[in-house]
Amino acid sequence: MKHSIRVISCVCILVCITYIWYITNQHAPPVDQLTCTWPVSLFNQTVIEECHWKFDHYVASGWERFWYDNIDALQKNVCVTLSKADQMNKSIRLIERITILQQSIFNKSSISKDANELFSQMFYRLECSSGRSLLVAQQIEPLVGLLRDPLTICPGFNQTIPLHLIQNEEDDMQSKRFILLAPSAPYVNFPPTGSQPPWISQKHRRKYLCDIGSSYFNGNSALNKRGSATSACWFYEYFRKSSLQFDRIIAFEDSELLPKTAWQQLPDDLVTVYTLINVAVETSGKFNPLKMLQSLAQPEDYVLFKLDIDAFYLEMKFIEQIIENKLLHSLIDELFFEMHVSVNEMLPYWELTVGPAHLNDSYVLFTKLRQLGIRMHSWP
Repeated sequence: MKHSIRVISCVCILVCITYIWYITNQHAPPVDQLTCTWPVSLFNQTVIEECHWKFDHYVASGWERFWYDNIDALQKNVCVTLSKADQMNKSIRLIERITILQQSIFNKSSISKDANELFSQMFYRLECSSGRSLLVAQQIEPLVGLLRDPLTICPGFNQTIPLHLIQNEEDDMQSKRFILLAPSAPYVNFPPTGSQPPWISQKHRRKYLCDIGSSYFNGNSALNKRGSATSACWFYEYFRKSSLQFDRIIAFEDSELLPKTAWQQLPDDLVTVYTLINVAVETSGKFNPLKMLQSLAQPEDYVLFKLDIDAFYLEMKFIEQIIENKLLHSLIDELFFEMHVSVNEMLPYWELTVGPAHLNDSYVLFTKLRQLGIRMHSWP
């Protein structure tokens, strides 16, 4: 009788394991989840349980909350607030820290004392079929000031900041040293993931860059001169120093480019992965970059989407499409957007392209996108 019970128990276990295997191999994971497997002990036998990484929630840092809670008043004169001693000190610490982090990718966890005060955090949850659950946080730059490098734009700052942080005027306007990309962002480390955050390092993960408003690769029409207003080039150089390559770059540019110049500027290793579409983007049809992205990428891929075409209403239509489409929440990992709003400090640069929005609207929008699980960054 005992022997029969053991046999029946073994058969039941095998049936359950077979069923789990069938389900996991017949159905793709939900679009907002990334699947991984984990060994667990069951009746003294090691079996593989299914686990999912998914975005959980967003938490603003104390510094960001100060700006968000008071932005209606602070937006009237942003530079006055940024020039105050405590704000300047935080800005210097932030840029110095991010500048170091930008030098490499997939570092081990290095949560600093500034983590909760300066850096905001994206939280991800591991959920397993056994009921196990784990919550992990990863840093992202805070939304403060003009949503740009806080040590730039404002007059007189070069007289108060350390010499090693001073840039020329062109570099100031296009400064990207405040952007903290996911592969460079510290997170709470835990075994057995090692140094690579599992929600951005899945097996067979492909890397896409959608560059909407790309211009020339070097930022201008000169073959051997690189301008500061580059996008694809900046991303390429950022990851190339860590031997990380894009599988596909899709570049849209409305202004007519010289084809020979555009292609001669490309590095040799990008010629086979770079697609230049020298026409205006559209909110529907074959020239909608979001539609194109949905046909190419999978939730497990690493997707960067940059939007900067100096057309407020058209840009906002694309942003609305992203907000309303849950699939896009899972496809786009990092979103970069220069939102031209009415704020005194930026009017000299944006006067002809300013939309009917203010800086507080940018804070609300960027926060909303981060709350949807997208690492939302302001693009200079």
